[in-house]
Amino acid sequence: RVVGLEAQARYDIKPWSGWIAYTVSRSTRWNPTSPEALSQYDQTHNINVNGSVQLGRNWQLSARWRHVTGNPYTPIVGGVFDADNDLYIPTRGSFYSERLQAFNQFDLSLDKKWVFDGWILSFYLDIQNISNSKNIEAVRYSYNYAQTTAVEGLPFLPILGLKGEF
Repeated sequence: RVVGLEAQARYDIKPWSGWIAYTVSRSTRWNPTSPEALSQYDQTHNINVNGSVQLGRNWQLSARWRHVTGNPYTPIVGGVFDADNDLYIPTRGSFYSERLQAFNQFDLSLDKKWVFDGWILSFYLDIQNISNSKNIEAVRYSYNYAQTTAVEGLPFLPILGLKGEF
Protein backbone atom coordinates (compact mmCIF):
# COMPACT_ATOMS: atom_id res chain seq x y z
CA ARG A 1 0.00 0.00 0.00
CA VAL A 2 1.32 3.42 -0.93
CA VAL A 3 -0.25 6.67 0.20
CA GLY A 4 1.21 10.02 -0.74
CA LEU A 5 1.02 13.45 -2.26
CA GLU A 6 3.10 15.14 -4.93
CA ALA A 7 3.33 18.83 -5.74
CA GLN A 8 5.18 20.41 -8.65
CA ALA A 9 5.84 24.00 -9.74
CA ARG A 10 7.29 25.02 -13.10
CA TYR A 11 8.93 28.20 -14.31
CA ASP A 12 9.57 28.89 -18.00
CA ILE A 13 10.41 32.45 -19.00
CA LYS A 14 13.29 32.48 -21.45
CA PRO A 15 16.20 32.26 -21.00
CA TRP A 16 15.41 30.58 -17.63
CA SER A 17 13.41 27.45 -17.00
CA GLY A 18 13.07 25.00 -14.18
CA TRP A 19 10.85 23.09 -11.84
CA ILE A 20 10.63 21.84 -8.29
CA ALA A 21 8.81 18.69 -7.25
CA TYR A 22 8.14 17.37 -3.76
CA THR A 23 6.68 13.99 -2.88
CA VAL A 24 5.70 12.78 0.57
CA SER A 25 4.61 9.15 0.82
CA ARG A 26 4.28 6.09 3.00
CA SER A 27 4.79 2.60 1.56
CA THR A 28 3.83 -0.48 3.60
CA ARG A 29 3.42 -4.23 3.08
CA TRP A 30 1.56 -6.92 4.94
CA ASN A 31 0.58 -10.56 4.72
CA PRO A 32 -1.81 -12.78 6.67
CA THR A 33 0.89 -13.96 9.10
CA SER A 34 2.42 -10.60 10.06
CA PRO A 35 1.30 -7.05 10.84
CA GLU A 36 1.59 -4.16 8.40
CA ALA A 37 5.18 -2.83 8.25
CA LEU A 38 7.29 -0.45 6.17
CA SER A 39 8.15 -1.57 2.66
CA GLN A 40 11.78 -1.78 1.63
CA TYR A 41 10.94 0.85 -1.01
CA ASP A 42 9.50 3.46 1.39
CA GLN A 43 10.98 6.89 0.73
CA THR A 44 9.10 9.37 2.88
CA HIS A 45 10.45 12.56 1.28
CA ASN A 46 11.64 13.09 -2.30
CA ILE A 47 12.63 16.56 -3.48
CA ASN A 48 13.87 17.38 -7.00
CA VAL A 49 14.93 20.84 -8.16
CA ASN A 50 15.95 21.36 -11.81
CA GLY A 51 16.91 24.53 -13.60
CA SER A 52 18.54 25.67 -16.81
CA VAL A 53 19.54 28.84 -18.58
CA GLN A 54 20.05 29.41 -22.31
CA LEU A 55 23.37 31.24 -22.60
CA GLY A 56 23.07 32.16 -26.28
CA ARG A 57 24.76 30.73 -29.38
CA ASN A 58 23.22 27.31 -28.52
CA TRP A 59 24.92 26.98 -25.13
CA GLN A 60 22.90 25.78 -22.14
CA LEU A 61 23.79 25.41 -18.46
CA SER A 62 21.67 23.09 -16.30
CA ALA A 63 21.64 22.04 -12.67
CA ARG A 64 19.78 19.42 -10.63
CA TRP A 65 19.55 18.80 -6.89
CA ARG A 66 17.91 15.74 -5.37
CA HIS A 67 17.18 14.81 -1.77
CA VAL A 68 15.56 11.49 -0.91
CA THR A 69 14.89 9.87 2.46
CA GLY A 70 17.10 6.81 2.92
CA ASN A 71 15.60 3.39 2.28
CA PRO A 72 14.59 1.24 5.25
CA TYR A 73 16.53 -1.94 5.89
CA THR A 74 16.48 -4.85 8.32
CA PRO A 75 19.56 -4.64 10.54
CA ILE A 76 21.59 -7.66 11.51
CA VAL A 77 22.16 -7.43 15.27
CA GLY A 78 24.63 -10.28 15.66
CA GLY A 79 25.65 -13.72 14.51
CA VAL A 80 25.68 -17.26 15.86
CA PHE A 81 28.51 -19.62 14.88
CA ASP A 82 27.37 -22.83 13.15
CA ALA A 83 30.25 -25.26 13.84
CA ASP A 84 28.77 -27.94 11.54
CA ASN A 85 29.01 -25.65 8.51
CA ASP A 86 31.89 -23.43 9.72
CA LEU A 87 30.00 -20.17 9.27
CA TYR A 88 28.06 -17.52 11.16
CA ILE A 89 24.28 -17.32 10.85
CA PRO A 90 22.92 -13.77 11.10
CA THR A 91 20.47 -12.72 13.80
CA ARG A 92 18.12 -10.18 12.27
CA GLY A 93 16.55 -7.23 14.04
CA SER A 94 13.03 -5.94 13.44
CA PHE A 95 11.91 -5.88 9.81
CA TYR A 96 12.88 -2.56 8.14
CA SER A 97 13.42 -0.91 11.51
CA GLU A 98 16.42 1.19 10.43
CA ARG A 99 17.06 3.56 7.53
CA LEU A 100 20.06 4.38 5.41
CA GLN A 101 21.10 8.03 5.58
CA ALA A 102 19.32 10.44 3.25
CA PHE A 103 20.50 10.63 -0.38
CA ASN A 104 21.71 14.03 -1.63
CA GLN A 105 23.15 14.82 -5.04
CA PHE A 106 23.93 18.00 -6.97
CA ASP A 107 24.66 17.76 -10.71
CA LEU A 108 25.75 20.33 -13.34
CA SER A 109 25.61 20.09 -17.12
CA LEU A 110 26.95 22.29 -19.92
CA ASP A 111 25.74 21.67 -23.48
CA LYS A 112 26.62 23.16 -26.88
CA LYS A 113 24.73 22.43 -30.12
CA TRP A 114 25.80 22.98 -33.70
CA VAL A 115 22.88 22.86 -36.14
CA PHE A 116 23.63 21.72 -39.71
CA ASP A 117 21.38 20.93 -42.67
CA GLY A 118 19.58 17.73 -41.67
CA TRP A 119 21.48 16.98 -38.46
CA ILE A 120 22.64 18.36 -35.09
CA LEU A 121 25.96 17.81 -33.32
CA SER A 122 25.98 18.26 -29.53
CA PHE A 123 28.84 18.42 -27.05
CA TYR A 124 28.15 18.02 -23.35
CA LEU A 125 29.93 18.01 -20.03
CA ASP A 126 27.93 16.43 -17.22
CA ILE A 127 29.29 16.52 -13.70
CA GLN A 128 27.35 14.15 -11.49
CA ASN A 129 27.54 14.45 -7.70
CA ILE A 130 29.59 17.65 -7.95
CA SER A 131 29.33 18.02 -4.16
CA ASN A 132 30.91 14.54 -3.81
CA SER A 133 28.21 13.45 -1.34
CA LYS A 134 28.93 10.12 0.34
CA ASN A 135 25.56 8.51 -0.42
CA ILE A 136 25.19 5.17 1.33
CA GLU A 137 23.48 2.54 -0.80
CA ALA A 138 23.81 -0.51 1.46
CA VAL A 139 25.34 -1.88 4.64
CA ARG A 140 27.97 -4.62 4.49
CA TYR A 141 28.64 -6.87 7.48
CA SER A 142 31.83 -8.60 8.59
CA TYR A 143 32.06 -12.40 8.44
CA ASN A 144 30.72 -12.75 12.01
CA TYR A 145 28.24 -9.82 11.76
CA ALA A 146 30.04 -7.92 14.54
CA GLN A 147 31.05 -4.93 12.40
CA THR A 148 29.40 -2.94 9.61
CA THR A 149 30.73 -0.96 6.67
CA ALA A 150 28.79 1.48 4.52
CA VAL A 151 28.69 0.83 0.77
CA GLU A 152 28.81 4.22 -0.92
CA GLY A 153 27.50 5.18 -4.36
CA LEU A 154 29.37 6.93 -7.11
CA PRO A 155 31.64 9.83 -6.15
CA PHE A 156 32.18 13.03 -8.16
CA LEU A 157 31.86 11.86 -11.80
CA PRO A 158 32.59 14.10 -14.83
CA ILE A 159 31.33 12.84 -18.20
CA LEU A 160 32.25 14.30 -21.61
CA GLY A 161 30.28 13.35 -24.67
CA LEU A 162 29.34 13.99 -28.28
CA LYS A 163 25.93 13.24 -29.72
CA GLY A 164 24.73 13.30 -33.29
CA GLU A 165 21.03 13.67 -34.15
CA PHE A 166 19.93 12.79 -37.69
